[in-house]
Amino acid sequence: MNLHRVSLVDSPASNPPPSGVGHPPGQPGGSVKLKTPSLLPGSDGEHALQAEYASEDRANTFYARQVLNFLAPRMREFISRQEFMFVGTADRHGECDCSPRFGEPGFIHVLGNKHLLYPEYRGNGVFASLGNISENPHIALLILDFYRDSVGLHVNGKARIAQSDELAAFADKLPEDVLAELAKDGKRRPNGWVMVEVEEAYIQCSKHIPLLKKLERPIDWGTDSVAAKKGDYFQLKDIPLYDRIGGDQAMNIAVDLFHRKLLEDDLVGRFFDDVDMAAQRLKQKSFLAMAFGGPYQYSGVELVSKMGLEARHFDRVSAILKESLEELKIGAAEIEEVMQVIETTREAILNLLDRQCWR
Repeated sequence: MNLHRVSLVDSPASNPPPSGVGHPPGQPGGSVKLKTPSLLPGSDGEHALQAEYASEDRANTFYARQVLNFLAPRMREFISRQEFMFVGTADRHGECDCSPRFGEPGFIHVLGNKHLLYPEYRGNGVFASLGNISENPHIALLILDFYRDSVGLHVNGKARIAQSDELAAFADKLPEDVLAELAKDGKRRPNGWVMVEVEEAYIQCSKHIPLLKKLERPIDWGTDSVAAKKGDYFQLKDIPLYDRIGGDQAMNIAVDLFHRKLLEDDLVGRFFDDVDMAAQRLKQKSFLAMAFGGPYQYSGVELVSKMGLEARHFDRVSAILKESLEELKIGAAEIEEVMQVIETTREAILNLLDRQCWR
């Protein structure tokens, strides 16, 4: 039995947590209960299910024979020749992301039997994995060999983000392959690095991993070419913006912000005096949903109710909407698309015969 990882179970109610024990910084609420040690790796949940499904003996055999808290020599050799891995992370709320990482053989650098180091590049600019690591250090790597042995290696542990300049300060302690990466410039220079401290390492058996034949093709590392990246492979441009940003839930968030800004504005806020705000908000939501290409047919004329609406008021409302969308981090191209739709309603709203506004 490996003694490498302490798994913990709930303590008796008669042994309460000491004063001041709570959830770790950045973690969801809820007190942390004292635990009693176990010699088993893995989680309380997997142990409970092993008991429920009568697989404890099978699981314990796997733990004893396959699971280490360090990288065995052959594991290190395996990692050093791989070109691909999956990276699993989660933010402080437990919301997950799984992203692939690709590179030339050796892009996952083995630093002894307890640490791995791999480079991070700009990619699509989202930085989902690094963002999660900045909130929650737990990381799961699945490194797969499709081309020679059709086998895989799981590495679970804790990660931290390191900048290239930070690593360069320890050049005398780094292996040559890492120094070569640090010396690169342009689009092949890493934006940063992830250092992983190994807590678990175990095999992904070969049984269902296909053995593939690698076909050589040119790879333009770091390219921004949409054609080379097949960036529109799933043809998302054909999906309405309303659906792409999150549908009805997104509209509620946008309208809440837009509505608050309208009420607080010195120029147009007065139009909302003595107005049924619940009904007004519903009309604004329908109007915005229409502008975003949603399932609404709404001209904006129904928004009008009081005398005195002028072009400057329309312009101010449009500006407030744009500010709201920018604050919500909607892309510039998408905002422009929405504003063009809003502009098509200008003449209808300003040329109403009865000059009513905002109802």
